[in-house]
Amino acid sequence: MRSRPSKSSLRKKKASSTSPALPPALKRRFQQRLLKWYGEHGRDLPWRRTSDPYHILVSEVMLQQTQVDRVIPKYHEFLDRYPSFEHLADAPVADVKKTWYPLGYNIRPERLHSIACETVERYGGRLPNDAEELLSFKGIGKYTAGAIRSFAFNEDAPILDTNVIRVLHRVFVAEGDPKTLKARLWELSEALIPRGKGYDFNQAIMDFGAMVCTARDPYCLLCPMKSFCRTYPFDPQSRSRS
Repeated sequence: MRSRPSKSSLRKKKASSTSPALPPALKRRFQQRLLKWYGEHGRDLPWRRTSDPYHILVSEVMLQQTQVDRVIPKYHEFLDRYPSFEHLADAPVADVKKTWYPLGYNIRPERLHSIACETVERYGGRLPNDAEELLSFKGIGKYTAGAIRSFAFNEDAPILDTNVIRVLHRVFVAEGDPKTLKARLWELSEALIPRGKGYDFNQAIMDFGAMVCTARDPYCLLCPMKSFCRTYPFDPQSRSRS
């Protein structure tokens, strides 16, 4: 009697059948050119000088819908005031919101405070690195979980923020609305990570989207991906804009 396939094997089979077809040569070319560009042009940001999960979490929450230059001084101020999960959990939410000002989107400091309380209560003040456990926190979504795993725990975890969506869609897809293709773009993000280099690759692709493959006026002539980018030369009137 033939045994039934396990749920895990079915999930693996389904994942492999839906993964985007990515020619190995194209994959290597993109990885090598992106990492080379990052080595020469990557930004020096304060949260890239630490692997502390708490510091990484604070930076990621602050960077949601807020520009980097506004975040940097507030990042330092916030960590001076609340240097650990325990310090943040012990602080009144009203004080945390005052320290957060004027970054806006005040649900963010409330959620950050909630995450700190839960981390102290459930994990002794140490943020877990397991994806499902991270996603169980209210205020930690798929992107933030991937960023924490990648930047704090050096895992090859995919990320997908606005910049990453733009780069992947323009270079590899070029058709349709990126907002409706997130499942495919998540798969691409994961498939492109060079083994053991998730940290550098993810930082690189975010910087590339912020500095070269920008939303309105990308630097196409200087782009190292132009020989295989599916939207080169970029047309601002096309649907590929994101």
